Formats: sequence, structure tokens, C-alpha cells
Amino acid sequence: MRYHDFGEDIAVIVRNDFSDPEELYPSIFFRSEDDFEDWELLALGRCGPRVLDIGAGVGSHGLALQTRGHSVTALELLPGTVRIMRERGITDARLGRLEEFSKNDLKYDTILLLMNGSMLAGTLTGLEQLLSLASSLLTSTGIILMDSTDLRTVGDLDFPASQSYAGELHYQLEFDGVIGEVFPQLFVDPKLLACISRDVGLEVDVVWFNKKGHYLAELKKGLEV
Repeated sequence: MRYHDFGEDIAVIVRNDFSDPEELYPSIFFRSEDDFEDWELLALGRCGPRVLDIGAGVGSHGLALQTRGHSVTALELLPGTVRIMRERGITDARLGRLEEFSKNDLKYDTILLLMNGSMLAGTLTGLEQLLSLASSLLTSTGIILMDSTDLRTVGDLDFPASQSYAGELHYQLEFDGVIGEVFPQLFVDPKLLACISRDVGLEVDVVWFNKKGHYLAELKKGLEV
């Protein structure tokens, strides 16, 4: 919020299970379409007319889609980010959880889970729940676009021996001397994503990937559960 309100690009310190602390600057979330990476542009280009952006952050992807003529609903948990999205121009920015939002009758052509969107699930069990809820909001021909990272392809990572799956991690944030609580984050490899998706009736197609294990997947209905 301080970046949006006062232009202060102060780094957030990010700690996790497997690497040294990293600095994350808020400005990365306020990029314009001209600054998007290739995989982001590919994702936006595959979107249908009506889009639900889950975990929309401060709305950069939604703004780009609105400019392109899409109808966008942006969903977030934090009141501050919803305020920022509205002030930036997102027409339909909503505060709430997907569990509550999925009770409405609206259907979407595209659901976005971007910026390592699998992290929102927290765990593998959470991923199955997330995809099941998202699928219930799709039109019959709708798609989910989600990116993640296969950490097995990333060298020199020191995972705890007790960790059952390399992608189930714990993160902690520190900003301006204030340290937050530890919370779960999930990175999932494409093969396991396909298995979990199959359990909720979704097919997976990896439409982009790089040598660092980062990939973009398109999920669509088509399998009997």
C-alpha cells in the first residue's frame, strides 16, 4: 500500500524452507502490460470474454485485460489490495474467499491463477480443493490458466529431510521490521498437477515452460470424475 499511496518501493524480505532470504519489491506487482513477461502475455492472449482473476493482487493483469475489452472480476482477500485495484481502475474488484464466491451463479470463460498461482493452494490437498471450486465457476468450454514451478528442476535447493513433497513449503514475510506468521505455499510439478486435476475432472495442457522449471498450464473440463 505504501508504494501505491506514497511511491515507496521498500523491499519485503521473503524467507522460506530451502534458500536464503530474498528481497521482493512492491513495484513488480504494479507493472504495465509493456513490462509483462512472455508467459504473462501468452496467458492474457488465451483469455475468453469473461474473466475471473483469483488472487488478483493489485490488478495489473486485470487492468490489461480490461483495456483489451474483457469483462474482469478480480478477487482478493486483503481489503487494502481491493482498495488499490478500485483506485487503479478495476471495475469489479471484490473482497472475499473463493469458497464464498463460488456460491453465486456466475460462470466464467477464463479463470486466472497467475504469479505462481498454485501458491494460493498452500498444500496438495488445498490444490485439489482450489481446482474443484474454480472448475465449478467455468462455462462448459471455459479454461483455467495457472502457472507454477517444478522445484525438482532447480539446482542447489536444500529441502528439509522431513518434507514429504518438495513443493509444499513454508514462507514468512518481513516488512519494515515487522515479521509475519509462517504460512504454507505450494509449487507443483506438471505431472502431479495433471494427476490432481484428473481427480476433479480437468485436463491439463502445459502451454509454456522454461529451463528454470517455471511453466504455464491450461486446464479445461472434459473428464468424468
